[in-house]
Amino acid sequence: LSPSKKIRKGFESSTVVTTAGKVLVGRILEENRDGIVLRESTGDFKEVRLMRTEIEAITTNKTSAMPVDLVDQLSNRQEFLDLVRYVMELAATQDAQLAQTEGGKTIATDLQGIVLIKEFNCAACHADDVTQVFVPTKQAPNLMQTAGWINPEHLQRFIHDPAAVKPGTTMPNMLSMLDPANRLAASKEMTHYLATLNETSYVPPDVEYESAGRGRTVFHTVGCVACHSPRDETGDEILKDSSVPLGELENKYSHDGLVAFLKDPLSVRPSGRMPNVGLTHWEAIDVTNFLLASRMDETRSEVFKPDHDLAAKGKQRFEQLGCRQCHAVDSKEVRPISKPLSQVRSERGCLSSDRGSWPEFGMSVQQREAIRAALARPQDSLSEQDEIAIGLTSFRCLNCHQRDQLGGVSAERDSHFHTADPNLGPQGRIPPTLTGIGAKLNRDWMRQVLVSGRSIRPYVLTRMPQFGKDNVVPLIERFQHADQLPKLPTPAFDDAKAMRQAGAEMVGTGGLNCIVCHTFQLKKSANMSAVDLTQMAERLQKNWFHHYMRNPQSLSPNTIMPSFWPGGRALRGDILNGDSDLQIEALWQYLLEGRQARTPRGLIREPLELLATDEAVMLRRSYPEIGKRGIGVGYPHQVNLAFDAEQMRLAMIWQGKFADPAGVWRSQGHGRVRPLGDRLIKFAAGPDLDDAETPWIVDDGRPPQHQFRGYSLDAKMRPRFRYKFRDVKVIDYITDQLDPSTKQPLLHRTVTFQSESKPQNLVFRAGTGQTIKRIDDHSFLIDGQLTVRISKDHRGVIVKDSQPQELRVPIGIENGTDKLTLNYKW
Repeated sequence: LSPSKKIRKGFESSTVVTTAGKVLVGRILEENRDGIVLRESTGDFKEVRLMRTEIEAITTNKTSAMPVDLVDQLSNRQEFLDLVRYVMELAATQDAQLAQTEGGKTIATDLQGIVLIKEFNCAACHADDVTQVFVPTKQAPNLMQTAGWINPEHLQRFIHDPAAVKPGTTMPNMLSMLDPANRLAASKEMTHYLATLNETSYVPPDVEYESAGRGRTVFHTVGCVACHSPRDETGDEILKDSSVPLGELENKYSHDGLVAFLKDPLSVRPSGRMPNVGLTHWEAIDVTNFLLASRMDETRSEVFKPDHDLAAKGKQRFEQLGCRQCHAVDSKEVRPISKPLSQVRSERGCLSSDRGSWPEFGMSVQQREAIRAALARPQDSLSEQDEIAIGLTSFRCLNCHQRDQLGGVSAERDSHFHTADPNLGPQGRIPPTLTGIGAKLNRDWMRQVLVSGRSIRPYVLTRMPQFGKDNVVPLIERFQHADQLPKLPTPAFDDAKAMRQAGAEMVGTGGLNCIVCHTFQLKKSANMSAVDLTQMAERLQKNWFHHYMRNPQSLSPNTIMPSFWPGGRALRGDILNGDSDLQIEALWQYLLEGRQARTPRGLIREPLELLATDEAVMLRRSYPEIGKRGIGVGYPHQVNLAFDAEQMRLAMIWQGKFADPAGVWRSQGHGRVRPLGDRLIKFAAGPDLDDAETPWIVDDGRPPQHQFRGYSLDAKMRPRFRYKFRDVKVIDYITDQLDPSTKQPLLHRTVTFQSESKPQNLVFRAGTGQTIKRIDDHSFLIDGQLTVRISKDHRGVIVKDSQPQELRVPIGIENGTDKLTLNYKW
């Protein structure tokens, strides 16, 4: 009833005023000494990064984002008490369920060691008789394909000292056993050799900066930053130490080479550590331009021509140093050249900090300890859960998904997971949990997800990557075997048709209202676009469905799916005699019909209509391009308006029928009112009354020096809107009238200004449009369809250097008051 009485920590909104006078309202996602990241609470809910030098003030708002009038939609006190009882029963089971949401943990040290053995490709030299896990070894890039894409200067530096050029690389230093002079010669010779493997010659990239801007958005939206570091406006990596390194891409790849790699990374790196995120051709070009534009060296190298004598020596080096153990350059079979892993002495060779006749990986102390723990563990001791954890860690699935206590989206990356439907909350942007996934999804559907990237959550903008069929298909059987739920008995029934009919009734607006939130046959609901009902039986296992419907939060703690059977009691006692088991089974039988299921009540909605008869009618709700503080007014002469109480402006006017409120009445308050009638005219955002010298910089928020003070109604229920700008009080009174000459309806607007001071530079915006033409001294034509007539004691000024153009009226308050009248006629 009183959402703002106590606002839970973490759910507060803040108002930020910038030094440029802009006001932003939203939730602060990140804050440090350099600045903040704010997610706006209006419009597109976009993220804004502000430096401290840009911030004038930050204040914590005392008003909750929870609307104050939601219970007004309930019909009576009993409905309210039912709602309270339902929430209390949910709360009683929350403590145990909330514990399931804790994530962020990593796998045990010995399992981490197995991941590293695969990551460093130890099996290239040592026969792997230790790990015994399905996860493939991380293979080195296919040099036959990539050699022509890479800058030879970069390649030579990388061969000479991989870790110096790309910190965090798993490529070992193969030249560490040579003396310095020999290292330089070897790196040069092998560069010339690699340049002969491909007929393509490296071409320095040209960057299209407009494309790079689009690429930045794609890079930070589709999931790249789940593994790689996000970047600031200058291209610097923000989370470099906790991210998979990219290295000097801007000095490494040719433009076409990087585009080809991003479109099909598995053809170059088939072991799946760099997955395919489904970039289109144009997205790959945009991301390439973004990555290459970061800090690109504008100097151009001369065209590289391989020296065949040096290339011959390089080939010998390549063989002698064992590079072919990891990099395939021909069809010859490669065999391990060292003792099996089970016989490796953990204090010698690669696992020591000494240099010798072995590759130098530059491992950290923790990495060496993990590999030693893996080598010491008993063989054949991995459980299916262990193998799943190793697989999810190796492919970095846990950067996006959580399974039990492992992984999940980290706090510092949370703001980079986006949604196309903010109404769904966190589950609309965070990839789903993998806890119990084998008991949830059917085997065939799971295969489509892992192999083809099939998705039923188009609102989650982070894409499901494809890691390669052979790499991830073994996960399916392990999930299916490892994840089990107790088998629930399902009720028997005689009449399948009656059960499906009961299921259809419950799905519709006359039953449990599922259709208000869920998509049906690819048609979005008016409220939100939760998963499609007609795909559920194809996706889900029946036993899981029965468990979930009884208590959704027990299997998905963060879901906004309500429980319709709290404590096992059916909320709808009039359907199937209130039998919970039968009701859930009826839903399942209905969903088994898939896209052939009968259309539930409420999917096809007849528009509602508000009519003004002898008096005006008002509707305070969300309107297109206005927001939740819109106030619609329909007048008896069938002219209508919507006033924006957030920005103190006349936002739109139209003729004919007033409005269809179904969008808000049928969608739990989240939709919008739809203006009916015709000849709708919209005016630009921003307050109508402002200072001509220092106007507010328009955004989606509330002007800081304006205050809405409510409205009063005349005898015909027509509102007088009251608001303030600084110390100027305004009464904005709009009525419907008939034009004396044409007998056509018009809107007559009287605006009264009151102030004890004599404010300067005040202007009142009478209208906006793409083109505004003067008819005479006091009449103006907007976009060829609306005439605005200004009272004779004021003058109108057309401002053409703004976009859109504005019709302004200077206001002078000499004796404490000024009155402006305007007529709007179609």
